[in-house]
Amino acid sequence: MEYKISKTIFNKEVILKVTYLWQEDFNINISEDENNYVLSVVSKTGTDFNWDKFNSELQEQQLKENLNNQFGTIRDAIYEKAFSHFKKQ
Repeated sequence: MEYKISKTIFNKEVILKVTYLWQEDFNINISEDENNYVLSVVSKTGTDFNWDKFNSELQEQQLKENLNNQFGTIRDAIYEKAFSHFKKQ
C-alpha cells in the first residue's frame, strides 16, 4: 500500500523517526515526488497498517520538532539557570 505525506507539512527526519518505531511490524520504504514523500508499506507479520495511528504519531512528532525548534534555546537557558548552582566551581 502507498501513502503520500506532504513535504510542506512534515520533515523527512520526523517521518524517519516514526517509521523507525514501526519497523518491527512493517517494511516502510520512503521515496519522493515533487510535493510528497511516498511511503510504500508492506506488513512483515500480517498486521494491518493503521494509517490513522501512524498519521497521529507523525503529527505528534512534528509538533515536538516544531516546538523544539521554536523554544529549544529558552528551555536550555532555563535548565542552565536552574542547575547553575550545582556546577563545580
